[in-house]
Amino acid sequence: MTKKLFYEDVYVKDFTANITDIVEKDDKFHIILDQTAFYPEGGGQPSDIGLIDDIKIEYVYEEGDMIYHVAKQRPTHFIAASCSIDWRHRFDHMQQHLGQHILSGCFEKLFQGETIGFHLGNEFVTIDIAMDNLLDTRAEEVEFMANQIIYNNLPVKQLYPDPEKLQQLPLRKPPKVKENIRIIEVEQFDYSPCGGTHPHYTGEVGLIKVRKWEKMKGALRIEFVCGNRALKDYYWKNNGINKISTLLSVKDLEAAESVERLYKEHNLLKKELRISKNQLTDYEAAFLYEEGKVHKDIKILAKVFDPKDMNELRTLAAKIATRPKIILLFGSKQNGKAQILFSRSQDVDINMNELLKEVSPMINGKGGGNPQTAQGGGDDLSNLEGALQAAEKILIHRYL
Repeated sequence: MTKKLFYEDVYVKDFTANITDIVEKDDKFHIILDQTAFYPEGGGQPSDIGLIDDIKIEYVYEEGDMIYHVAKQRPTHFIAASCSIDWRHRFDHMQQHLGQHILSGCFEKLFQGETIGFHLGNEFVTIDIAMDNLLDTRAEEVEFMANQIIYNNLPVKQLYPDPEKLQQLPLRKPPKVKENIRIIEVEQFDYSPCGGTHPHYTGEVGLIKVRKWEKMKGALRIEFVCGNRALKDYYWKNNGINKISTLLSVKDLEAAESVERLYKEHNLLKKELRISKNQLTDYEAAFLYEEGKVHKDIKILAKVFDPKDMNELRTLAAKIATRPKIILLFGSKQNGKAQILFSRSQDVDINMNELLKEVSPMINGKGGGNPQTAQGGGDDLSNLEGALQAAEKILIHRYL
């Protein structure tokens, strides 16, 4: 059995231990110590990382009574190995985990919102609350209460109650194990079965900030950050708001309102631009239709655009093709590539897809479509005009 120093003193950062066994699998070494301050992954909390002598420990897990420390190197020193955990990594997890207890307790007390899920990620923490919805005002209420618990700097204790005492505790949730039940008590506020690591006082959490929430499988997923993560979250948001307010020449408190106004103006301008572009395309379509060369009773319009966006070209072709008896052979030079688009009106019975496949090798390209419209592209830009001329000759000599 590995002795768990993290339960005896959660603040132990450095310690010595004897290596009792090493299991090699998957090209890694799973090291067993007689005692450890490395917390193994479990209960929604990631494992500690750190060093055993100069060997980096990248993952820690527990199986049965043993805790395994996973490394890429094999230790050579087995007696009184010098061990250290990454304290910044550990303390971050302690802040987030106790913050979760506090926030879950607040949801329970204010709105009878039961916590049914918990995940401590690398950037954010989430809890799933059995509630249908959450108003902004209620989220503020929960957040305010949680931070008052922090400011009151309440003691945090770990209890190992006997069955009789366990029955008397107002547990927020039932324990998942039947033996060695460990209860984390936030004094006179929250009692929760938990095997994780937590600071001794709520004040060490520093701050709890709810970032957002969304509906998730019949519950609400609450995303939040605590302590140094909350401070980091505030840094980038504050910097962002300051930059926006400077750009818009408004106060930071007016930034959101100004951005919303600009967003509405932007959408209005986009709509007006779309209408104007559509009208311009109508004029261009009418003009180009008249440029078509008549062969028998069919017009052929062969034209290279330098450049023209293919979406715009498709729109233009579709407008021209609503007119009678016309075939369109369009090309466009874009980013060093050759693009071709063949289309026709409904009353012309010539397969544009077959025509495109016949001439697309001339631009070292390929493409496809249907009998009325086909599109392709290739990397031989120098032969784009030649491909359109070849397509026009095929139409004249074979079909017209």
